[in-house]
Amino acid sequence: MFEHYRLSASYDEMFDGNKNIRPHWEQLQKNLEHLGLDQLRSKQKEVDWRLEDNGVTYNVYNDPGGLNRPWTLDPIPLIIEEEQWKVVEEGLKQRCKLLNLLLQDIYGAQETIQKGIIPMEVIYAHGGFMREMHGLKTPLVIYAADMARGPDGKIWVVNDRTQAPSGLGYAIENRLTMNGAMPDLFDGISVRRLYDFFETFKMIFQEGERNREPLNVLLSPGPHNETYFEHAYLSSFLGLTLVQGQDLLAKNGALWLKSLKGLRRVDTVLRRVDESYCDPLELRQDSQLGVAGLVQAIRSGGVQMVNPLGSGVLENLGLNPFMPHLARYFLDEDLILPQIATWWCGQAKEKEYVLDNLDRLIIKTIDRIGEKHTYIGKKLSKKELKSLQQEIREQPHRYVGQEEVEFATCPTLIQDTIEPRRAVIRAYTIADDETYTVMPGALVRVGMSNDSLIVSNQFGGSSKDLWVLGESKNVPLNPLFKAKTGVENSFENIPSLRAENLFWLGRYLMRSVITARMIRTTLKYMTNASRYDQESNRQTQEMLTKALTHVTMTYPGFLEDKASVSPFEEISSVSFNVVRVGSLAQIIMMLSNTNAYAKSLLPLEASRIFERMSREWNQFCSEEKPSPRLMIYNLDKVLMQLMAYKELIQESLFADQGSVLYEIGAHIERSQLLISKARALLIPVHDLISEYEVLETLLTTCESLNAYRARYHASFEMGNVIEFLLLDINFPKSLISEINSLMHLLPQLPKFKNATYLSRYEEPVFEAFSMLRLSKLETLCTLPGDEYVRSELDTLLSEISKRLLLASGELSKTYFAHYDE
Repeated sequence: MFEHYRLSASYDEMFDGNKNIRPHWEQLQKNLEHLGLDQLRSKQKEVDWRLEDNGVTYNVYNDPGGLNRPWTLDPIPLIIEEEQWKVVEEGLKQRCKLLNLLLQDIYGAQETIQKGIIPMEVIYAHGGFMREMHGLKTPLVIYAADMARGPDGKIWVVNDRTQAPSGLGYAIENRLTMNGAMPDLFDGISVRRLYDFFETFKMIFQEGERNREPLNVLLSPGPHNETYFEHAYLSSFLGLTLVQGQDLLAKNGALWLKSLKGLRRVDTVLRRVDESYCDPLELRQDSQLGVAGLVQAIRSGGVQMVNPLGSGVLENLGLNPFMPHLARYFLDEDLILPQIATWWCGQAKEKEYVLDNLDRLIIKTIDRIGEKHTYIGKKLSKKELKSLQQEIREQPHRYVGQEEVEFATCPTLIQDTIEPRRAVIRAYTIADDETYTVMPGALVRVGMSNDSLIVSNQFGGSSKDLWVLGESKNVPLNPLFKAKTGVENSFENIPSLRAENLFWLGRYLMRSVITARMIRTTLKYMTNASRYDQESNRQTQEMLTKALTHVTMTYPGFLEDKASVSPFEEISSVSFNVVRVGSLAQIIMMLSNTNAYAKSLLPLEASRIFERMSREWNQFCSEEKPSPRLMIYNLDKVLMQLMAYKELIQESLFADQGSVLYEIGAHIERSQLLISKARALLIPVHDLISEYEVLETLLTTCESLNAYRARYHASFEMGNVIEFLLLDINFPKSLISEINSLMHLLPQLPKFKNATYLSRYEEPVFEAFSMLRLSKLETLCTLPGDEYVRSELDTLLSEISKRLLLASGELSKTYFAHYDE
């Protein structure tokens, strides 16, 4: 299997310089050889399938194919022997402790600056330094280090990750996938487990709780973030409530979660939002990801943050040259783990060295602010080198030069062969007072090509599971944590933003389905309008197109004379113009946004159907002037996919996840759109032939044609249709049935559950139901005097629509905006 494996670096993890297997790799090599290359390739396909089946994704910004990109895992793990890992563990604990002390000093006495141990420019010029956090003692609880093995065989620290280190969730998923897909590789190999580390991590969130249920949250930027899968995964794994900034409220010196039950006080935050975006009141004013007043809540001691604001200053390459001095100052120790040789250009001698050796060094800014912050000297042209030299001379304190180190390679399956690839290990440490725990494993990232100096998933790299050899120690389970997991997942504790998205998921999905069906029905009539006389065809088409404008609210649409635009062009715009308010394309785009927020609650099949539908629909929208028949064909297809998506949601979304909110949204939207269609088609008077066609079309758009025929065994009559679609409480798609369903769903919401009186959002629904129940069919069908409209029916439908709008608004204010709290 390794016969053609070519050593391309001075150090390889599996082979020594003479291509002899290193002792701790021997058993894995035997297991791989026993498996065989063909079987290994087959296992790679199974690994890919498992990751896809579990919905493991990694988003890439500004990449057309980046959203929901599948996560990749190489089936050959990286192995580190037990003794060497002990050195790594001690080195990571030391570094975490050192950075914790430095963090307290930077935002406290600043003795290291006053005594000249570190220059002030290194701290104050760094984008992660936050003056707002001065004077606050906020310990660093979670720390990650990017490491790689150098040419001397030792593991070196490449970067420190203190602000919001990612990768923990992917590391878990990698191990679970390897356990399931590659059990044969573990034969004869004792690998330390990751479970103990996460049990210890969970316990941190249970400390210091008050005389109430503790509430701990994971603050995420949202579903479009590159590692959102991990946010959802980790929140579930650690028992945290996944929230966004809009879910939280800073009030009275504390942080509160806006849940369906009301405001709940938050104890601890695990932050995955960049610190400058966390508080638009005191930090970055244009941020929509944070919570106004969060900094003040931290100052007041009203909430704890696991990875505190201001810790980003520790991700500072300008500190690297001073780390040995800091270790001796704070700990009276030498650094256990070596670092890459780094020269900070804020010092005159070091700056000149960097400028003289630009073509041999890797140049970086001390932080990652700006479009480009890494330059590989040997890959720059003379012009680029001169420009970089000028930038360094203008702001020397912003740059460091680093030695270009050839990191070790490890065996990686590349298509049909095993080839060496450079790897970076991201290892994690948690701190609890003076106790430091290192995860006995890591997320390993592998370079895309053999000569790649930058190893990153953003640039197309893969990942590996890290196996640390040795036996795991048993950590006692945390029964307190396990007992309270179910409480967090109850319906009444759903965050408001998730609840709001479920509500709008129901509304946008129904709007998409009904709009697509209305457009399709109108198009079908226009392409087949030849069954009766020409004048009736013209009148019917005019009624249908005006109804389409009312239902979609794409005004003025067909309500004004547009001689320059053909009916097909207008319908094309209503269908495909994504910037037109009310168009089907825009509704599907809005549905896509709510789907992204609800994705973690839905079955994988629903996501696959929706993604396929979106891809095909967007492709069809980009085509120029499709024919009416092609439009009908594609509308049929998108309708089937939307209906399949709807059925999967209704089958899988259960009560504690907020299914009642989805159903309330769906019933409100169906009711409002049925009212729009009824007002457009049932209110005006038609001639007999046009009336027949209008009633037939209306029943078709409501999926009620066959049900009507089964009920009445008669031709289409205005009175029967009004009764059937509006007043028949036994027909589940009638308006009164939709509103009746709302009356049964609304009392299930938690704030006014079992209340003596109707809530603000229940009252208008009850009034609408009463108005329908008390209506007389004869009155609604009557044409007063010489009028050409059924004014009683129009007034009734208008009043019901107003009450539904009022109910929707009151519900939103009560549960999503919490205006009364």
